[in-house]
Amino acid sequence: MNISRNWLAKYVTIDCDLATLCDKLTMAGIEVEAVETAGTVPAGVVVGKILTRAPHPDSDHMSVCTVDIGSSTLQIVCGAPNCDPGNVVPVATIGTVFHTPEGDFKIKKSKLRGIESQGMMCSEKELGLSDNHDGLMLLAADTELGLPVETLFPGDTRIEIEVTPNRPDWLSMWGVARDVSCLLGTEAKLPEVKVPPCTIPAPGLVTVEAPDLCRRYTGRLIRNVKVGPSPEWLQKALESVGLRPINNVVDVTNYVMMELGQPLHAFDRSKLREGRVVARRAKSGETITTLDGKTLTLEPRHLVIADAEKPMALAGVMGGEFSGVTEATTDVLLESAVFFSSNIRATSRELGISSDSSYRYERGVDWDMAEFASNRAAQLILETAGGELGSELVDVNAGRPEEKVIPCRFDRVRALIGTQVSNERIVEIFRALHLKVDEVTDTGCTVTAPLFRLDLEREADLIEEVARIDGLDKIPEIPVTGKLCASIREDAYLPLETMRNKIIATGFCECLHYSTVNRESALSDSRFGEADLIRLSNPISLELAIMRPSLLGEMLGTLERNISRRNLTQKLFEIGKAFCRNPELFPEERFELCMALTGLKHPERYSDEQKLQYDFYDLKGALESIFELMNIKRYRFVPADDARFRKGHAAEVQIEGKKAGMFGELSRNLTKGWRTTYPVFVAQLDAAVLLGADHGAGYYVPFSLFPATSRDVAFVAPAGLTHADVLEFIRRAKPADLESVRLFDIFEKDGRKSMAYQLTFRNGERTLTDAEVNARFEKLREKLKNELKVELR
Repeated sequence: MNISRNWLAKYVTIDCDLATLCDKLTMAGIEVEAVETAGTVPAGVVVGKILTRAPHPDSDHMSVCTVDIGSSTLQIVCGAPNCDPGNVVPVATIGTVFHTPEGDFKIKKSKLRGIESQGMMCSEKELGLSDNHDGLMLLAADTELGLPVETLFPGDTRIEIEVTPNRPDWLSMWGVARDVSCLLGTEAKLPEVKVPPCTIPAPGLVTVEAPDLCRRYTGRLIRNVKVGPSPEWLQKALESVGLRPINNVVDVTNYVMMELGQPLHAFDRSKLREGRVVARRAKSGETITTLDGKTLTLEPRHLVIADAEKPMALAGVMGGEFSGVTEATTDVLLESAVFFSSNIRATSRELGISSDSSYRYERGVDWDMAEFASNRAAQLILETAGGELGSELVDVNAGRPEEKVIPCRFDRVRALIGTQVSNERIVEIFRALHLKVDEVTDTGCTVTAPLFRLDLEREADLIEEVARIDGLDKIPEIPVTGKLCASIREDAYLPLETMRNKIIATGFCECLHYSTVNRESALSDSRFGEADLIRLSNPISLELAIMRPSLLGEMLGTLERNISRRNLTQKLFEIGKAFCRNPELFPEERFELCMALTGLKHPERYSDEQKLQYDFYDLKGALESIFELMNIKRYRFVPADDARFRKGHAAEVQIEGKKAGMFGELSRNLTKGWRTTYPVFVAQLDAAVLLGADHGAGYYVPFSLFPATSRDVAFVAPAGLTHADVLEFIRRAKPADLESVRLFDIFEKDGRKSMAYQLTFRNGERTLTDAEVNARFEKLREKLKNELKVELR
């Protein structure tokens, strides 16, 4: 929303500088986003009168003039064709600074082809008043010499403000003026409106067939207007807020909209079939061509202003191409209406059309302003375009809405804003904001919110008004006092959120599914049967009739949906509640973690790396990374069979001896029909087991400053000995200074298994000697040989 300072000053006295005004507006919630000054004559430009003119001895087009500026006479060299004696012109004296797009330009005493020049006589363009550069700007002959020209042409400042959606009353000069009057302690006055009396009836001029969408519609006729350019004051007013002048009638409607916040529309009555308008719902398939040339197909949910046959305007949004005022117009039907804001908002969004009118109607306009704005526009049209009123004001409405009556307690105001504002000051602020105040007592008052304040609904809204007008800077800074109710470790949500973040850190993306599913999704997890499902007694849909027994079914649906759209590489997870009716299987409610992995490891790379696919061990590695991030130490993976997974490609996860869940490659029965060539790997874990594990305490461990030493051990063992068994044995043996264990070779033959490990030793305080490392290594070898019954190699 653009505000002109000069325009604003017509309604309220502004007795402060621009910076103070902008600061007060911002502190009152009317945020100033930009300030632009235009048409300001530089200081140092004064009124002068040319006394003499002589040709320049060394130039064919320049003249040497003497100019009287009141206090002195200057010699100025000028190249303008109209620097004739007797002309009164603007003179830039020495030291005047012009601010141009190319930079600042300062007037200095100089010589032009050998002749001294003591200033510069100016054109309108040089002063920034217009684009006219044909010659010097001529002032009235009786203008006082030496008078600063800036007093004759004060210029203007455009203030761009940000208006929040709940304050449509700020979308007008008058609305902002009301608040400025409160902030500056001055009175705000509306312009006096005088419309000639007219009692000519106009039966049938306005018909409202959709009163639910059109709350009020006023129309009046203005005959014998002469459409043409607007007067200069009207054009400059519109240009000051960024609007382009069109013609006097249209410019008046735009002027009144910016002045009062009430959109208006002027119809050429000769283009209306039967000379009347109807506010109705559009017919299905009906079309309209708007002023911007777009042809739109309408539906009954759209409100239109039609004549006896067809739509002529999209109500509250934009006029039709063939209904507007042109130079041939003589009779005007002036509309000022109140439309249902939600309908205008929906229509504007759906059809992709926005205008200054729709911007205001979407937020809500003042019901009471419709008649006043019509009178104001009629007055200005008669002044600028001539003509006479052709009918009385026709006002079709369903009755004035009730105003909200809000009780306000003075002590409550002081308690919420924290300042000792007096009862009298509170009442003064309300009345200065044009709110009606009644029943004032020592404890409170009753405030009636006018219809232009759609945001005032409760006592807290009134208190906000007191705070911003009295001064937000007066609110004291009070330190916030926090009360510790319980330890953060008792927060039930924090462990889940922490685990969620750890999984995201491994590269998985989170999914969220509904807790209610259909029967097919529920039974896709083979662990559950019909008797294990919890059914809703009154579901909103059969597709959402069962509480999910696990997260698998909906995860499968998401995987398949992505694959069908050729998103073949996926790393997904979900943490959520699952529900089971059978207590022998699971508790009635439990938290479950479901992870899914499929596709290519490195689709962004090239050559053979681009062909690498995710496999069983990638999901196993992801689980190990999560356990490491969660500081879970005692876990193992045990080969297992499960109907959900491909035989021989699944493992059970055990944490501290408890079954935590299963993971592996999905059974082909679950992925049948999917349009992918990549295997799908899924893990289903009980979140309670993960969260209930011993996470220990996390401590910062600095990088060691001492070198590590490695030793290799290889042995032949029975085929039943697993890598997990070896790791658990070494963990229990607790070799001194053992930093890590890595399996680097394994193969099986004739029912026996060969395994080779690299053992890394490091001490955090000193460098180990070979003798120390060998002693520790040999001791561990002996334990492996004697207790695991392996054959050392």
